[in-house]
Amino acid sequence: MVETTENYHRIPVTTKKKDARIRTITIGKGIKALYDAKNKVVVTYLFSVKQYSMKEAKDWIKSHKKSKAHLIMLENLSLIKEVKESFKEAKKEAYDKASKLVEK
Repeated sequence: MVETTENYHRIPVTTKKKDARIRTITIGKGIKALYDAKNKVVVTYLFSVKQYSMKEAKDWIKSHKKSKAHLIMLENLSLIKEVKESFKEAKKEAYDKASKLVEK
């Protein structure tokens, strides 16, 4: 459902699947998206109400939605986010192992 909240114009572009792993990604200045990292699709675009009117947001989606460069950028953003999450997990694991060694 297209709606305007206090901060964003929310424009859904596909239906969220049950097995979705939703991440919020930044697309550009004043534009974010709810991205399904598992199925590699944008579910909803979020446009800053301070920078875009609803019409401008809809026009932006029409002009960018099927752009190959845009789709590649989304894929790369998703991969970067996954790498960051993996790094955080590895860092925590290393810290836990080091802490146990120090305790001995």
